[in-house]
This record gives sequence, C-alpha cells and structure tokens, in this order.
Amino acid sequence: MKITAVRIHNLASIVDAEIDFTKAPLKDAGLFAITGDTGAGKSTFLDAICLALYTKTARLRGDKGNLIEFNGDSIKLNDARNLLRRGTWEGYAEVDFLGQDKQLYRARYTVSRTHKKVTGKLKVAEHTLVTLPDETLIADKSHTIKEVESKIGLNFEQFSRAVLLAQHEFAAFLKATGDERAQLLECLTGTDKFSRIGVRIFERHKEQVAKLEALKAGLESYTLLTPEELELQQTKLTDLKAQTEYTKKELTKTEKALNWYQQATVLEQSLLQAQQTQQQASSALESITSQSEQAKQAKQALEIKDNRSRFTQLTDQNTALEQQITSLKSVDHLAVINECNTALAKHTELLNNANEQKQNAAPVIAKARELDSSIALQTQAVKGTESQITKEQTQLDELTQQLKQSNNELELANTDSTKSQQWLNEHAQLHVLAKDWSYYQQSFNTYLNAQQQLTANLAQSQTLNTELAGQSERLNTQNNKVQQCEALLTSEQSALQVLNTQLNEFNAEHCDAQLKSIDYLKEQRERYKQFNAELKQSTQRQQVLNQQLNESQQAHALLNQHLITSEQALKGSEYALNQARLRASENVEHLRTELRPNEPCLVCGATDHPYAVNQNQQLNNLITDFENAFNTAKKQFDHAQSELHKHQTQHAVLTAEHGQLEQIIQTAKAKQLDIKNTMQGARSELNDLTPDQLEVTYKQLTQQKAQYFEQQKRQRTLQTKVNELQAALKAEQQVQQQLSNKHLELTHQQNQLTSKQSELSAQINELSTTLNNQFENSDFWQQLQANTLELTELNEQVTQYQQTQTQLEQSQKRQDTANEQIKQLSPLVSKNEQSLKALNEEFVKAKALLNATQSERLALFNNEQISADNYQAKLTSAQEQMQSQVQASQKAYDDAIKQRDEHAITLKNVEQRLLENSQELATLEARYNQWFADFKAQYSDVTHEQVKILLTLSSETIKAHLNQHEQLTQALTDANAALKQQQLTLEKHNSSDKPTQSAEALSTQLSSLNEQQTQLQNSLLATNTAIEQHNQNAKALEGKQAELTTLKTQVEQWHLLNKVLGDATGKTMRNLAQTQTLKILLHYANSHLKTLNKRYELTAIAQTLDIAIIDRDMADEQRSVNTLSGGESFLVSLALALGLASLSSNKVQINSLFIDEGFGTLDSETLSIAMDALDSLQAQGRKVGVISHVTQMSERVATQVHVAKEPGGYSTVEVL
Repeated sequence: MKITAVRIHNLASIVDAEIDFTKAPLKDAGLFAITGDTGAGKSTFLDAICLALYTKTARLRGDKGNLIEFNGDSIKLNDARNLLRRGTWEGYAEVDFLGQDKQLYRARYTVSRTHKKVTGKLKVAEHTLVTLPDETLIADKSHTIKEVESKIGLNFEQFSRAVLLAQHEFAAFLKATGDERAQLLECLTGTDKFSRIGVRIFERHKEQVAKLEALKAGLESYTLLTPEELELQQTKLTDLKAQTEYTKKELTKTEKALNWYQQATVLEQSLLQAQQTQQQASSALESITSQSEQAKQAKQALEIKDNRSRFTQLTDQNTALEQQITSLKSVDHLAVINECNTALAKHTELLNNANEQKQNAAPVIAKARELDSSIALQTQAVKGTESQITKEQTQLDELTQQLKQSNNELELANTDSTKSQQWLNEHAQLHVLAKDWSYYQQSFNTYLNAQQQLTANLAQSQTLNTELAGQSERLNTQNNKVQQCEALLTSEQSALQVLNTQLNEFNAEHCDAQLKSIDYLKEQRERYKQFNAELKQSTQRQQVLNQQLNESQQAHALLNQHLITSEQALKGSEYALNQARLRASENVEHLRTELRPNEPCLVCGATDHPYAVNQNQQLNNLITDFENAFNTAKKQFDHAQSELHKHQTQHAVLTAEHGQLEQIIQTAKAKQLDIKNTMQGARSELNDLTPDQLEVTYKQLTQQKAQYFEQQKRQRTLQTKVNELQAALKAEQQVQQQLSNKHLELTHQQNQLTSKQSELSAQINELSTTLNNQFENSDFWQQLQANTLELTELNEQVTQYQQTQTQLEQSQKRQDTANEQIKQLSPLVSKNEQSLKALNEEFVKAKALLNATQSERLALFNNEQISADNYQAKLTSAQEQMQSQVQASQKAYDDAIKQRDEHAITLKNVEQRLLENSQELATLEARYNQWFADFKAQYSDVTHEQVKILLTLSSETIKAHLNQHEQLTQALTDANAALKQQQLTLEKHNSSDKPTQSAEALSTQLSSLNEQQTQLQNSLLATNTAIEQHNQNAKALEGKQAELTTLKTQVEQWHLLNKVLGDATGKTMRNLAQTQTLKILLHYANSHLKTLNKRYELTAIAQTLDIAIIDRDMADEQRSVNTLSGGESFLVSLALALGLASLSSNKVQINSLFIDEGFGTLDSETLSIAMDALDSLQAQGRKVGVISHVTQMSERVATQVHVAKEPGGYSTVEVL
C-alpha cells in the first residue's frame, strides 16, 4: 500500500492544497516534513487521509458524541463534518493510492450544504472510490469503506497503528492488548488461516459431540423380541396363512354366484334401456309427422316462389312511386323563387354600407398604431426599472441578513471564548494530564489494577492449597475402583466371545429366505391350477362362438344382396314417377304451349311433338300407376333394410362376446406364463420337491430357527451384562480422568498464582516510583492512592479539559471569521441602498408618462379596449360576411329556378314507370291463380296464407326436415331389432345355472368373508412386520454398536485437540501462532532500536503477546513498557512501526509511514539519532512523512511541505 497524492479543499483552516508524491521534489524524497506554526493545520493532512479512506479521523474518535451547534446545524462533537471550513458550503478530502493489487485508486470524502449556500443545511457526507486513470466508479455510500479496506488490506484501527501515527498514538501498538496485537499481526502477515483452523477445530468437536449424543439417543429406540415372543409370532404366522387360504377359496365361490345376479341385473337394465330407446324413437317420429308433411308441400310450392317474390317486389315499387308523385306535386316553386329574390336585394344594400364604413376608419387606425408603439416602449422601460429594483432589494436583503448573522456569530463566539478561558484557568492543574492523557490513564489504571489483583491472588492461593490436598486423596480411591472393574469385564467378555462364535455359524437370513420361498412356491402352484381351469372353459365357449359367427356372416351377405336389389328397384320407380310429375308441372305446361310444328323443342331439341296437345287425363293415370309401383318398391326396401339391421345387431352381440372371451384367454395365458417365468427365474432346489417333501423341509427349518433364537436370547443377556460393565468402567474411568485433570489444573493454577504475585509486586513498585516522581504533590494522585477519587471521575475531568481547549480554539477561529465577514459586508450594504433609491425615482417618472399615453390611446375607439389590427380585422370581417350573404342569396335564387325544371321531368318519368309495373303485376297474378287451383286440387284444405308460410321455408330447411324423417324411421327400425335381441339374451341367462342362495344372502356372506379376510391380512401383516422389525433391529444394533465405539474414539481425539487449540472465535490458535510472529516482529524492531537507543531491547513475555523492555544499563533487567518516559516511548514505538513495515507480507505491503508530533519529547542527540534512522528508510523504497514544529528537525529535513497561517483564519500550503 502506497499513497501517491493528497488533496484538500475547505477543510479546517486549509482552503486548497495538494501534495503529489509522484512529482519533484517529493518524488525523490524518502523523508519529508510537514512544518508550520501551532494551529496552522499540519495535522489536517493526516485527517484528510483518514477522511478520504475511512470517513473518520484519529483526533475526533476520542471525543464524546455530545451535540453542538455548527452554523445552524445540531451535530455531534465527533462528527467529521465539523472539519468543514466556516463560511463555505463545500469541502472535500481526496487521496490517490496504490492498492495491494498494484492498481491505482482515488478515494474521496465530500461534505456540503444544501442549495450550495453557506446558510444551507449540512447534507450527508459522500464517500466514493474510483479507479485511475479512467475514474470508473467501483463503490459509493456505505460500500466504499469495505472496498477501501479490501484494496489496502487494513481497517481504520490497523491503518492508524501501522501507517499513521497521529498525535497521542505513538504508543498505540506498544501498549495495545494481546488480542489487539494478534489481530493486527494476523492482517499484516496474512496468517488469518490460524484463526479459521481454531474455529474449525471448535466446530468439529461440537459436531462430533452432537453426533455421538444423537447416536446414543437412536440406540435407545431399538427394541427386540424375546425368544418366547418370537416363537409365538412364528406359530401365529403359520395359522394365519392357513386361515387366509381357506377364506380366499370361499370368497371365489361367493363372488362367482353373486356375479350371476349382477349379470342378470345388467341384462334387465339393458332391456329396460332398449325399451326406452324404442319408445323414444317412436315418439320422435310421431312428433315430426306434421313437420315432414309441411316439408313435402313446401317442396311443391317452390315452383311458384319466383312468381310471388317478383309480385311483392313490384307492389313495393308502385307504393314508393305513388308517394314520390304526391311529393313532387306538393311543391310551390313560384313562392320559393319570389322569397329568394327579396333576400338578395336586402343583402346587397347591407354590403354597400359595410364598404363605406371601412373607408372612413383608415386615419383613426393609423393614429392608434403610432400610440401602441409608444406604449410598448414605455412599458418595457417600466418593467426593466421594476426588475432592477426587485433584484437590488433582494441583494440588499441577503447582505443585511448575512451582516446580522456575522454580528450574532461574533457575539456568540466572544461569549464562548470567555467562558472556555475562565474554566481552563480554574482547572490549570489538569494541563499536564491533558497533554498526554492516554499514557497517564494507562499508567494509573495499571497501578490500581495491579493492587486489586495482588489482593485477590493472595486469597485465591490459600483456597487452592486446601482444595489440592483433598483432590489427591479422592484420586487414589478412584484408581482402585477402576482396576476392579477391568478385571470383571475381561472375564465376561471371554464367555460372550464363545457364544458369538456359535451364533455366527448359523445363517438366519438363509433360513428365513428358504421358508419364504416354500410359502411362495405353494401359492404359485395353486394359482397356476386356477388359471388353467379358466382357460379350458373359455376355449370351449370360444369354439361355439366361432361357428355362430361364420353362420352369421353368410346370412349377412344374403341380406345385403337382397337390400341392394330392393334399392335399385326403388330408385327406378322413383325416377319414373318424377318424370311423370315433371310433365304435369306448370312450367312444362307453359313450354308445351310454346311448341310449333317442325321447330325444335327448347328442352330436348326434337322436332316431333306427340304431347303438344293437352293430355292431362292420360298423364294423371300414368302418375297414379307410377306411385303404386313406387310404394310397393319402398315397402320391399324398408323390409330388407330392417332385416339387415336386425341381423347386424345380433352379429355385433356375438362379436363383442367373442372379443371378451379372447381377452380372458389372453389374460389367463399371460398370467400362466408370468408364473412360469417367475418360478423359473427364482429356481432353486425347492422347485423339484413334491408337496410332502416341501412340508418336511419347512418343519426342519422352523426347528433350526427356534434353536437359533434361544441362543440369541442367551447372547443378549450376556451382552447386556458386558455393556453394563463397560459403561460402569467407562464411568469410573471418566471420574478418574476428571479427578486427574482437576488435580493438574489446580497445580497449574497454583503455579500461575505464585508467578503472577511476583510480577504484580514488581509492577506496583515500578509504577509507584515513577508516578511519585511526577505527581508527588498533586491532589488527584494522593486521592487515587487513598481510593477517595475514582479513575473514571479523573478521566471525565481531563476529557472536559481537552474539550474546553478545543472549544476555545474553535471560538477564536469563529471570532476571526466573523470580523472578516463584517468588514467585507458593511460597505456593500451602503452602496446597495444608494442604488435602490435612484432606481425608485426613475420608476415613478416612467410610470406617469405611460399612464398619459394609454389614456390618449383608449379615447380613439370610444374607450373600447381593442388593438388597431383587431379593429381593422373586425371591419374587414363584417365586409366579408355581407359579401358571403349576397353570394348565398344569389345561389339560392338560381337553385330554386333549377329545381322547378328538374321536378317537372322527374314527375313524367315516375308516372310512366308506375304504368309498366301495374301491367306486369296483372300477368303475375293470373299465373299464380292458375297454379293455386292445381295445388288446391291436390291439397283441398290449403289457403293463400298457408302458401305464403310454405314459401318462407328455404330449400335447405325442406331437405333437412325430409332427411330427419327418414333418419327417425331408420332409428325406430334399429330400436325394435335391439329390443328383441335383449329379450332373447335375458331369457337365455335366466335359463342358465341359477344360484341356490338369494342375492341378499350372497352379499351378506361376501361382506362377512371380506371383513374376515381383511382382519386376517392385517393380522398377517402385523405379525410378519413384527418378525421383520425384530430381525432388522438385531442387525442394525450390531452396526450401531461398532459405529458408537468408533465415534467415541473420534470425540475423545477432538476433545483433546479442542482443549489445546480450539475456541469459538479462533483466539487461542491465533494467539499461539501470532506469538511466533511477534518474536519475528521484535527481531526487526530491535534492529531499528539499536540505532535509535542502544540501552533498550524489546522482548516477548513467554506464552503471551505482551511486550516487555530489557534495560541493558540495569543489568538486563526486564520491566514493563509502561515505565518508559515520553521520549523513550516514542523511540520504541517508532522502532516497532518500522518493524511492522519490514514484517509486511505480500498481502499487505506498507510503503508509506506518517508520524504526527512526538519529536518534542526528544533531546537534541536523540532527535538526531531518530532522523538518521528515518533517512535510512529511503534506501528500502519507503516514504516517511513527519509532522513537527521542532526547529532542529525542520532544518535537518530538506524536503518540506510548509503550512503558513494567513490573516482571515485560513492557511496556505507550499512544497519546498
């Protein structure tokens, strides 16, 4: 990590500043100084670095979060926005740095006020991070700090201790706690994996313990049957199987008998349905009789449909023509023409008047336009003056308000300054402590804690001695108990091993498998016999059906041929009948009258016309003969069709039954094949045994299994005893281990207490001597020693003193700023007031001139508020309106004359067309009367209204009605055939084997058998499940016991590892690893400390992360780092900081170091040594910046960043 540039704008006393380490002279300087007077703003550069990277500073983090007033905002004292320079609305801190990934970044912290005004409210600070040089945004708002930490590799606390040594923070790492040092070292060296290992050991131990407890709980859920219970269950299983087999046979018989009644019920329902179908078909045919008759009549009426349509069309046309004639004759054209002529004369006169008015208004309009131009210019001048007045007044108000605020701020700052100075004078004794309170507070706290710990340790040591004696006696007693338990357990384990060997020789699983195979083999053989009987019966019935189907197919062919012959005869008769009717129709009669001798017929083209004369009587006789022949053929066709449908129904019944039998046969064969395949796939030596041999084998296996269960019972009894002994031994061993651990722990505690007492005594003596030398005559030191003053109370007093000092500095800055603002604002207010007075006088004059011009302009048009253009447009519009009315009147006059001539022509044409339509209507009516007479002769009750109704039916509707009649007739024939077939089937079923019992009795018997079968199956399942569960539990227990033994060993291993290295936070492992890292760090630090101060050497206290000092001038005496003086602490801290940089791993490469003050505590010789050490870092590629007001140091460093105070409360920055 390396900082390449720092930029500041409006923070504290600095207005604008930039330090660019990539440009000369800072580029080539390994050591540079930031110099300037006290209060000039040197430390602001370190504040800016912290703000830009972490949004907080080292100096403000010690302040409490008390609320203060900040230019109208109420914010906390430790809020970083306090650094915004007074009298500005925006400020920022910006840092360019090289990250751990060798990529350049820019972090920026911005604070601003709303509306970009000094008086605006403070906004939430903005924090961004971008890449360089493309300035791509990679984080903003709350995400920026995390990104900065990842790029640098340090959080704020770590950064302030390894990179940035701010005021009062030189000894931060030196005097940090062990845990704080471990975290910082872990981050700097990339060894955080040790913390993760410690956490993982803790979690793994916790997981193993939980797993062991779960396994123990699971073992308690396994239960086993006793040998007597197991034998009883097996006997019960055999009895249940026999009862189940018997019940199954009875169920088959009952279901077969009950099936006969069910088939009879189905056939009766089918017969009832066939009867309902026949009735529905008959009713449907009767319901459309009148409809079909109407369709036949409508078919004949189609001949006259065109005649009636044309008649209706002509009638409607004549009605419309008569109305048109009446309308044409009712118009009075002469009156209309006279009215239009009068309107034309009136509108011509009005047009002449409008033209004369327009000519007279021209001079007035010109004068109005001249005045309008003057008014526009004067109005613009008035508005401009008024705008300037408003602007000047607004500016004057703002300046006055700012001046008032500055006076108020000055008065408030004077009051605050006086109060703060008075309080500081009253508490001057705290001045020494306030300069370096963190150091003195640590010293006081260490002294008081050491005294309390020493008293507590003495009491604890006496208690431990008594407890250790009793613990030794209990441990000896427990060792004897453990030896007795081990001897008894060895004896019982030997007996158990002999019994286990005998049980392992018997294969229980193979025995169970053989018994199940015998049961399964019996069941499959019985099922095979049943399927074979069903197959034989179905095959016989199928042969009978095959013969019946062959006979049915032959009869179907004969009936089909008879139907075809009848259909041909019917079509011939229908054709002859239609031809005869055609000759007798109205159209044919009309064509017959048109025939001429030796001229071709319009229909057939023949020149001979034998029927040219009227032969109606002959045609009627011929039609009657054809109708009789057609009716006879129709009856024969219907009869043939009915016979064919009847036969088809019977054939379908036979086909369905044949298909059902075929399916039954295939199912039976498939099941037989399935049984064969299953038995063949599971073939063993049992398949070749006869039924008697199977029974003998079954009994032998059952006896062997019973003997095995008896041995298992003995084994469980012995195993239980062994387990109890093992548990007892383990319990005693655990007690023994606990007692032993407790004894070691007490011994270790006693040794620690003794060592701690020595350390505390030495520490108290050292601290007492040091503090007495500095504060021997101070009241607070005497009160602390006498316990009449709490350290927290002293801390509050010192903190208040520091805050009051800060407030005094801020009040003085506010006084300077307010005086400067008042000096600048006073002349501006006077000048603005004079300018505003002149503008008001000019505004009054311009307003009076404007009012006079507007009055003259208003009088031109009789006080009407209208522009010259609008007045001229108004006259022009009136003239154009009159012109349009004259043109409209002329057009209306011409249109009236034209309409009179057109109406005369139209009337003549309409009367001629009405006459032609009347003649055609008479012809159509005569033809219709002739057709109606012939139609009425056929249907005597028909009327003209009925004919109109018939003509409304379309040809598609007529055809649909006729087809519906034909379909319903066929449906009735089919229903009659199906009804007869169902009757025959029911009679045949009733004559077959009928059960002796009633259906109700069979149903009751079936329910009883089903319930009995269910109970047997449930009992069989429960018994079999109990046996299987017993076998599974026995097998599972063997595996679980072995798993439990293995897991116990693992838990003990992880317990030991967790005790030494593990904990929930990884602290134990981290501290252990970082103890070694600290030794390496101290090696690097000591190499720098030899240059700075050869008297001291840093050393680590054994088994801790605490640091002590070896004093070479005091015979290598080892003492606390808290005993070092201020100057010595600075040199040691500097050596540690340089050592941290040397220790940097690849993860966190630190190439920048900033030191704020601290050099004031060094004498001239020591300061020279420190500067030589800092100079040597340039050769290592590091850049070190120091902030100090020490003159000798400023002279020693060639490259400087000088911060100079300027009048007005701000500072300038210059790189020298």
